Amino acid sequence: MPLLLYPYQRSYGAINMATDFWLFQQKDLIDPVFRHYGWIENEITFGYGQSWNWVKKQSQVKDFQITRRPTGGGIVQHGQDWTYTLILPHGHPSSRFPALDFYEALHLSIGNALLVQKIPTTLMPCPAQNEKQKGIPGDCFMEPVGKDLMNKGGSKKIAGAAMKRTKKGILIQGTIDISKLSNLDSDKFFKYFVKEIECLVSEKTKVERWPVEFDLEHKAYVKQFASSVWLENRKIN
Repeated sequence: MPLLLYPYQRSYGAINMATDFWLFQQKDLIDPVFRHYGWIENEITFGYGQSWNWVKKQSQVKDFQITRRPTGGGIVQHGQDWTYTLILPHGHPSSRFPALDFYEALHLSIGNALLVQKIPTTLMPCPAQNEKQKGIPGDCFMEPVGKDLMNKGGSKKIAGAAMKRTKKGILIQGTIDISKLSNLDSDKFFKYFVKEIECLVSEKTKVERWPVEFDLEHKAYVKQFASSVWLENRKIN
């Protein structure tokens, strides 16, 4: 089965989240999926488990610039980052790895792609067993967790990701803070990161087009992800 590579899109938060969720909900989801996308303006996404009221108090942007992700994690500021989505269907060999092991492997893949441009990185150590584990994080890049990708000195978080695991498989939404990476060639990074993902899931890339039914079905998901019901109560019809 190939690794389906969908075309780059640049859009608003609710549209980006709706696109990821539409891909994840496909009835014929049998192949792993990868896509890279961008943001029209600076926006914030927050994790599925976070409180909407708390996030509003922490954020200095208007409500329409805030979107709840279908995946977990904390607050992420978008606009100056490099975002991607990876979907592993149920039954795919890569979907059977423990979450932390795959999280580590994914960030090592990013690190390998950055090292091509002589940008060294390291992984955030996991807390010791006797240390108290944090609950739901606040700001993802201000509160790094174990296996996050850090700069060489370990003082700045470079990349993180959030996951959602269901009977359909695993949805992974990741972000790389390229503002902390001077002289990064984004096109070159994309090329080598895709190669790393191919190795990670043991599949070859197949460039995919958006199907004819995408526009019609996608509009319904956008409406839901932009709704107050989803933002405040994380409910999707």
